[in-house]
Amino acid sequence: MGETFRFGNVSGPVNAGSGTQYVGGHHQTAGRDIHGVAGHQLAGQGLHADLDAIRSALDELRLSAAERQSAERELSAVEDAVGGETPDREQAGRHLQELTSGLERAGALADSGATLIDALGRIAQWLGPLGAGVLALLGH
Repeated sequence: MGETFRFGNVSGPVNAGSGTQYVGGHHQTAGRDIHGVAGHQLAGQGLHADLDAIRSALDELRLSAAERQSAERELSAVEDAVGGETPDREQAGRHLQELTSGLERAGALADSGATLIDALGRIAQWLGPLGAGVLALLGH
C-alpha cells in the first residue's frame, strides 16, 4: 500500500511500485507509454477483450439480417486490422467507424448497454485521431 502524500491540491495514497499507471489519461506500463513495446502488448490484451465484448453485445442487439451481417463484417475487419504484429490503425479506424455508423443508423446504439458503448469508446481512444469520428457518434 502506498503512503499518503500531498502534492499541491492533490493528496492521497501514492503507489510508487511497478505496474500499470494512468498518467494524464494515458496508460503507462513500467514508465513506458502504451505505444511502446510493453504498452503494445498491454493494449493488445485490452483491445482484444473490447473486441470480444463488442462481438458479445452484437448478439444481444435487435438488428435485421443485413444490419447484423454488415456489423459482423466490419467487426471482423477491425479484428483483422489489429490482429497482426503491427496493427493497422488506419484500417481499424475506418472499419470501426463503419461499424459504429451502421449501428447508429439501425438505432442499435441507443438501445445498447454501456458495455458496447464503453468498448467502442476505448478502441476509438486507442486509435487516437483515427477514432475521432467514432467518439463523436458516441457523444464523447
